[in-house]
Amino acid sequence: MRFPSRIAVTAALTASMVAAVCGGPARAAEPALTDLTFGGVHNAYERAAYPYLVDALDAGNRMIEIDLWTFFGQWTVSHSNPFWSDNNCERGATVGQLRDSARNQQFTHCLDNIRAWHEANPGHELLVVKLEMKDGFHDNRGRGPDELDAVLRERFGDAMLTPADLMGGHATPDDAARAGAWPADHRGRILVYVIRGTAENDSLPTELEYARHLRDHPADAQVFPVPRGGYGATDPRQGYEESLRPWFVVFDGSAASFAGLPAERRAFYGDYFTAVTSAHEVAPALDPVNPPAEQALARTRTLGCLGATVVSSDWRDVPGWQGPHTRTGC
Repeated sequence: MRFPSRIAVTAALTASMVAAVCGGPARAAEPALTDLTFGGVHNAYERAAYPYLVDALDAGNRMIEIDLWTFFGQWTVSHSNPFWSDNNCERGATVGQLRDSARNQQFTHCLDNIRAWHEANPGHELLVVKLEMKDGFHDNRGRGPDELDAVLRERFGDAMLTPADLMGGHATPDDAARAGAWPADHRGRILVYVIRGTAENDSLPTELEYARHLRDHPADAQVFPVPRGGYGATDPRQGYEESLRPWFVVFDGSAASFAGLPAERRAFYGDYFTAVTSAHEVAPALDPVNPPAEQALARTRTLGCLGATVVSSDWRDVPGWQGPHTRTGC
């Protein structure tokens, strides 16, 4: 008769003790943030995309994009008009009020709509909010990085997933990202990142201004800045002063460019949060608005297997592609 080894007995006893203390077998850890892929809709704030912003959230989108103007000292949400808001946000502050008042509201009302949905759906999957600062920040008009932090903090508090949450005890976000410190406790959280706007022409672009703010106030900053340049042959952070480079850990660029990178170059982004746009343009091209659901899902999974954290397109009426998706089976 063979007896179990001392190691086997010890392991079995340890497992039994863990189960007894924890009330059952130990569960597998939640995947880290950058081991998942989330899908969402480009310009989800437009009425042509959804009648109300809450409709975009109820449709399962894990990322929504908002275009934000600041030039006139307002938080104006519009695609091309800086003078007044043109969007599907309304004044509702509870989930029961989100489809019964006038739309075309300010950015703060868009955030109120998101907060109402967030509070009505505790434990929701991570929600990513992409802000295109159409004309950049205007700190001299009270619309700078610290004011953006304030309106986000006021509405979402600890639900915000911030650079400080990533950093933990690390010196910079880059140190944390390369150490694999992206949090796994991202349910019920909101992550916001900012990109340079298409109408921005000042000498202090969005990503530079916010990266300096983040470097100087790492405990307070609510938002992740994105370096200009998308996905190419070199690290887009090289175009910035050396002290700022470690404060960029979120990247955003076209899905076609990302998919077209050599594997060794794409591997560079493996530690980072990578958002890819216009997923329908990757060859073979898909319908930009309403492809068959299985095609949208397959494209999202393919880009996820290549390393994309967020996949966006205009697939507003397509169900089930937004995930999140794990990379199991890639």
